[in-house]
Amino acid sequence: MIHRIGADNIFIHLDTYHMNIEEKGAGNGILDAREFLRYIHLSESDRGTPGEGTCDWDEIYATLAAIGFKGGLAMESFINMPPEIGFGLAVWRPVAESHDEVMSKGLPFLRNKAKQYRLI
Repeated sequence: MIHRIGADNIFIHLDTYHMNIEEKGAGNGILDAREFLRYIHLSESDRGTPGEGTCDWDEIYATLAAIGFKGGLAMESFINMPPEIGFGLAVWRPVAESHDEVMSKGLPFLRNKAKQYRLI
């Protein structure tokens, strides 16, 4: 579709939470999107603290490094949200102990992986 539209301002935004569910390996999704990948949400398998779930972060970061990714890396976690939003996102239990846990453990985890793979 991006090729058919042909506009320079259209790109792909991936999300590791959905990739964990929908892809046969997150690396495959990254490889498929590589030409137009400009932004990625880094979210754990349960939308909680990155590094404390089942996402294969080495596969994700190694594949981003292999394609020479230079786009935006953004942590995404769903904690402390109103119940109506949680219901809409199918989040029915706390995904982390606290906001502080996500920020003090998850964010450094993602930054360290990005540094390890020379993405930042």
